[in-house]
Amino acid sequence: MTRFLLHTGILIAVAAVAAGLVVFLGLFNVSARGGHLPGVSWVLHTTFRNAVELRAPPAEAVPDLSDPDLVALGARHYDAACHMCHAGPGEARTATALSMVPAPPPIRDAVSDWEPRHLFWIVKHGVKMSGMPAWPTRSRDDDVWPVVAFLTRVAGMSLAEYEALVAPPDMPDETAGADAASCASCHGADGRGRGNAQVPRLDGLGEAYIAATLAAYRSGARQSGIMRHAASTLDATDDARLAGFYAARRPSPAPTSEPSGDRERIVLGRSLAMGSPARRDVPACNACHGPWPDRRSALFPSLSGQPKPYLLRQLELWRDGERGGTARAHLMHQAARDLDDGELRALAAFYASLDPGTDP
Repeated sequence: MTRFLLHTGILIAVAAVAAGLVVFLGLFNVSARGGHLPGVSWVLHTTFRNAVELRAPPAEAVPDLSDPDLVALGARHYDAACHMCHAGPGEARTATALSMVPAPPPIRDAVSDWEPRHLFWIVKHGVKMSGMPAWPTRSRDDDVWPVVAFLTRVAGMSLAEYEALVAPPDMPDETAGADAASCASCHGADGRGRGNAQVPRLDGLGEAYIAATLAAYRSGARQSGIMRHAASTLDATDDARLAGFYAARRPSPAPTSEPSGDRERIVLGRSLAMGSPARRDVPACNACHGPWPDRRSALFPSLSGQPKPYLLRQLELWRDGERGGTARAHLMHQAARDLDDGELRALAAFYASLDPGTDP
């Protein structure tokens, strides 16, 4: 036993010395041009697959990914943040992407052997030593699922369909710049969201609020991987220009969400928004957000006509303490923390039923 322990100790010491020589003398060739030694790629890929399968969320945690708005939102983020490596469906990858080790696979191949729950984990956490980045923010799992929704559609999507899905609309003002065109891919050239209930309307929002929101996304004070990526390409000058462009869009007279079937919720939501006698512990929403035109601060956004799914998700984030923003974010944490699910849905239905800029 003593001899065995001695020999084992010697082997460990030799291995440690060899590892030290490799690390400190640079003996291991890290050149991507040289590739991996035989068998290394198999070991790494097998480790990767097993790690994902072990850590991915259970199948019951996967939400409904069939919503076309969800797919469109994911596609547009993919085009901005992922296309450079994986290309579009059926599109050739760039020479630079092909020179990476490992080379990022074409998007159809990348997703072909994974379930949605696996894709969620990969998109959220990334993969070490592969060039696959983690999601830009640690919170907001709901922000990751649109990309997964898009990835589940890639196999049957042509390049022409993909390009039509991600193409920005024509801009009414050529002076708006490329940044505004990029924003318009999701928010529309007129700020009305292109009918996508997953994103907010920008028409009717104030210039100061839009600029402050972009800065909050860029700093991480407000969480969203999609918007943090978009805001990271901007600076304060861009914020001001984009805020001015979208604040100048005239709100359309029609609400974004159809209120049919929500009559009882709208009545309850109106009562809460105006200050319900039955819920004196809940501040009246209209005191800060309107729909009156004389809101107390330019940093309080109008909520009228915003898409109902978007409003509901933001209220949930406020209530759960996961939403941030300007220096006044604590006011919304206090206002929303005691609201139940039914009251959140009622408020979302009420504000979604209003025409932007009008009184109830």
